[in-house]
Order: sequence, then C-alpha cells, then structure tokens
Amino acid sequence: MRPGDNGYRPTRPPALGWLRRYIDVLRGRDIGIRGVAIGPDRLFVDTPDRYAAVLAWKLGLRDAGVRRLIAREVKPGMVAVDVGANVGCYTIELARRVGAGGRVYAVEPEARCFELLGRAVGAGRCAQVELRQVAAADYSGWTTLYLADVDQGDHRVVPADTERHMVTVRAVSLDGLLAEAPRVDFVKLAVQGAELGALRGLRRTLSRNPSLRVLCTIAPALLERAGTSADALFDVLADGDRTPHRVRADGVAEPIDRRAAWSLARAHGRLPLYFLRR
Repeated sequence: MRPGDNGYRPTRPPALGWLRRYIDVLRGRDIGIRGVAIGPDRLFVDTPDRYAAVLAWKLGLRDAGVRRLIAREVKPGMVAVDVGANVGCYTIELARRVGAGGRVYAVEPEARCFELLGRAVGAGRCAQVELRQVAAADYSGWTTLYLADVDQGDHRVVPADTERHMVTVRAVSLDGLLAEAPRVDFVKLAVQGAELGALRGLRRTLSRNPSLRVLCTIAPALLERAGTSADALFDVLADGDRTPHRVRADGVAEPIDRRAAWSLARAHGRLPLYFLRR
C-alpha cells in the first residue's frame, strides 16, 4: 500500500454495452413505411433512426445553416445535383428551389433509401427530379456498398471499421450522368468518405460550368480511411479555382483556409464546405 493510501478503490459502473446494443436494435427496427409531412411535402421513413433524422429536419434542428445557404443560392430554373440523396431531404428542398423550370438529379445507391426517396418525389409530384440508383465514382462499373445496421445515413463504399453486410451496386461518374445536361449550377455532395472519387468523376462538368458551386461535406476520419488527404481533396476543386467557404448559421459563406477547414472538420467530425470560384 502506498503512503496515504487507505486501500479504497472506486468501483467502475457496470458496463453499458448491452444497453447500447439494445438501443441500436430499436433504432434499426422496421416500423413500416410512414410519411412525415414537411410543409406541402412528405418524406417517408421506415425505422426510428430515419424518423428521428427527418423529424430533426422538419423542426429545423438539422443542417439549418446549409438550408439557409441553399435558400440564398439556388434559384428557379437552375440545375442541381443531390449526390447521396438518402430519403430525399435535400432533393425535395432543391426541387422546390429550382421550380418546375429547373432540374434536380438525385443520386442514391442503397435500395431501401432509393425506394423511400422515390416515394417522396412521387408524393410531391416533382417532375423536375431525375432519380438515379447508382454510386458516384470516378469510373463506370460496379462497386461494393457497405450497409449500416443502425445509422441509415451511413451506407458507404469505403470499408467500415466493423463488419457489415455488403451489396454490389452500379457506379457511374457524374460526368457521364450529367453529359446531356446543358448546364449544372449546384452540386450537393455527401458520400461518407468517397468524396474524392465522386469529385474526380465530376471534373469535366466542373470545367464546362465555371459558375458551378459545390456543397461538399467532409469527414476527415472517413476520408483518411479511404486514403484521401486534405490536399488531394481540395486540389480537385482548386483546379477550377474554387476555394472552400465555411457555412455560417445564417447561411452566409465565409472564405476559410484549407488547413483551417480540415482542422475544424476534424474537431467536429464532419463539416459542410461551400466551394466557389475566386
């Protein structure tokens, strides 16, 4: 016994791993397809996890600054692309902003998400939306999609650090998908660590659309797991003289140095960045 040690050892609380596992089971439980009204539109969910995410969107508790940015930047008649559309939160938002005279391409590879996305687009009678059940990449072919059991927004083509169910899905370059579009004005990109490949597959589109703006969510841990460095990611967009901007809570985009942006994203886990030409 060390001097001054009275022999007391605080006991640790019981392991709560079982509780976490139980909660995860509940989050992923199938509750049947249910609609959630958001203004005149409806989004569709089938698990408590998806329901909570859509409810947070409805109440303005999720991505509020980014939504204000979209309201400022996306105008009627524009052509927008939602890469990683999930159940359609951003797809429907973009569709309402571009209006009947615009166009939205919604890209989502996971089958269940794609079904729910299609229901939302159909319920909203969004004829301006084109749906594509594919993964964005820098090539056209096939890729493996690693499915999340709990977080239904975490399906990814980058291998996870835990064992997951795997499915094979179509992969396409965004350049190929958008080849017939007369122009592209706005791209929202959130693909769980596969952003570099998606952006490399967008290079021709970026080159032929000088005013194209990219809203890209970066997550350094996922990007590094995919072998992507900060410079590799930012350099793709810097080729078109596009620089990163941080999105403020009021929707205003402020210039930010790439190193500061990467550091901030690492501190928060992920960070939406808006890339504009100088």
